[in-house]
Order: sequence, then structure tokens, then C-alpha cells
Amino acid sequence: MSAGVSQSLAMTVNGAVATSSTVVARIPFYARVRGITVAVGTAPVGSTLNGTVRKASAAGTVVGTWSIAAAATSAVATMSATDGADQLAADDLLVLVVAAVGSSTAGSNLTALVQWDASADQDGVNVHSNSVHRGGHAGSVV
Repeated sequence: MSAGVSQSLAMTVNGAVATSSTVVARIPFYARVRGITVAVGTAPVGSTLNGTVRKASAAGTVVGTWSIAAAATSAVATMSATDGADQLAADDLLVLVVAAVGSSTAGSNLTALVQWDASADQDGVNVHSNSVHRGGHAGSVV
């Protein structure tokens, strides 16, 4: 894996989605979230299905906010404008949190596709990840 190469993490809720639905994934290395898309197998009916992807916990820093309109099956998340919200440290948790579901049909089989790369720095230098990939320190020979 090299810096700047996009990777994806699928966070999935199988079956009917509820406001108690959460998915947690551990990120074992430094990374930077580049985008989040969400889709459902069954569209919400009556109102939107929406939520967030957060760092650390259900109450943690918002990385992105998403909303699937009633009768729609997908959406692109709005990324947080908070400086550093898209940066993940080694062993950070990403949490998919559902805040609201359709009023007459909740929607089902939700998948959030989190796109990331190994660049943890705002300027894209990727110092931390290169250190990990080179055996623990930046001067190592691979």
C-alpha cells in the first residue's frame, strides 16, 4: 500500500435499519478519509434515512454526514469542515451512526463505503504512514 492510493472500507447494516444501528471498524494505521458514499437495498419511505460517520465513538468527532432521501437508494456524504476530522491515527475507530430512518419504511441493507488513503497529514506528506511501512522509523530501508 502506498501513499495516495485510495482504499475502501465497507460498513454494513444487514436487514432493517434502526436508530440503534451502529457499525464500528478499527483502522490499524494512519489514514485520511477522502469520501463517504451510502446506499440501501430498500429505500426509506416517508422521510429520510440519515446519520454520520464519526471517529472514536457514537459521540465522537464527525467525519461525514449523510442523508438518503425518501424513495432514494444512495447519497454522498458531506465531509466535515472541522480541521483534522478526516485524519485517522493508528488504532482509531470509525463508527457508522444512524440518526433517523424512514417514517413508514425504514430502509434496509445499508452500506457506507468509506474511501481513504494512507496520507494522514493535511499536506499529504504521509510521514506517519511511511514510517509504519518502512519498519517503524522513517529512515528504514524497505
